[in-house]
Amino acid sequence: MNYYFLGTLLPELHIGEPPEIGFREYEQLLKENLSDSDFDKTRTIRNLFDILNLRFYWKEEPLNELGNHTESELEEAFATQSMLPSYVFNFMEKYESKSERLQHFPALLSTFFTKEIEDSSGFFKAYLTLERELRLILVAFRAKKLNRDLLIDLQYEDPEEQIIAQMLAQKDAAVYEPPEKYEQLKIIFEKYQNQPLELQKALVEFRFNKIEEMLGLDLFSADRALAYLVELILVEQWQQMDQQEGLKIVDSMLKDIS
Repeated sequence: MNYYFLGTLLPELHIGEPPEIGFREYEQLLKENLSDSDFDKTRTIRNLFDILNLRFYWKEEPLNELGNHTESELEEAFATQSMLPSYVFNFMEKYESKSERLQHFPALLSTFFTKEIEDSSGFFKAYLTLERELRLILVAFRAKKLNRDLLIDLQYEDPEEQIIAQMLAQKDAAVYEPPEKYEQLKIIFEKYQNQPLELQKALVEFRFNKIEEMLGLDLFSADRALAYLVELILVEQWQQMDQQEGLKIVDSMLKDIS
């Protein structure tokens, strides 16, 4: 289904410039204009933040407001075994203490990406694949910088998967060479590896540009509306960054995946 009216309403987004429309305002606009099935996809996009919020919850840190659930709703979900995917409860059953859950959190995040990518299509599938592969590539770069063992950092991933196998094949190499489509990440990491704020800003901009490439001239589809939501999140994240936040975000990304 195409949404011509919605497409004509949306102001252009640019990294480094305040958006003319905020996340909550756009969310309401989507609710008023998308079909129920297409609007439900916005919740699917926010599922990633729900999974990441579990780590914040177990660390007793504030949750990211972009998730679907508040802290009290998460506690209700735990009590009723509802509202979250079954693999979350399987994970919690396997790892009962907070310390175990935090230690093995990369396993949960890996399961999230595997399941959601497998079950999704269109823009959401492409976006989740991008997000997962970007995080994995950052782990490989970090392993080289800190002389870490990639076999340990990638222990929850399938070693026969192409991108993982490519990383492991380079575990003893002096430098890590990412897949061709991610060559720009090597430049970004080498340039900003000791500047966490600038690194995070560059990664946000990289994501934004990749999403633009995914959609091309598509202006009125549901995928475009969903992509605009993700781009809006990225633009707002860029606006909110400071030095401490940049360090915190990069560190969190790396800990989540390894």
